[in-house]
Amino acid sequence: TMDDETHPRTLYVGNLSRDVTEILILQLFTQIGPCKSCKMITEHTSNDPYCFVEFFEHRDAAAALAAMNGRKILGKEVKVNWATTPSSQKKDTSNHFHVFVGDLNPEITTEDVRVAFAPFGKISNAHRIGQELEG
Repeated sequence: TMDDETHPRTLYVGNLSRDVTEILILQLFTQIGPCKSCKMITEHTSNDPYCFVEFFEHRDAAAALAAMNGRKILGKEVKVNWATTPSSQKKDTSNHFHVFVGDLNPEITTEDVRVAFAPFGKISNAHRIGQELEG
């Protein structure tokens, strides 16, 4: 459905330790929100296992993405991302705009910028460029 495109509910969780199980992933991710399923992919013998975690609600998936990306599970820092579906790779990005915000007060965080721009639509990413550019 179109709704899945704009409000995805499935996360890709990569760089897993070989000891990680679907049960462990579900135990961790359900602390953030109810999960519908977890599918572990381990057939790539040379690569680290990865899995897909599907949530019932987009907001729980988004919260889990924020909370779990870069966290260590059994000693390995996991990478969490939106699971891309073939349809989303052809996503129309013509309505994406890059907005540069300069002269920010040093106290302003990326989160503040996101909050400020949130009313104008979805922010795919916000980067704060540090002092090194000031001369």
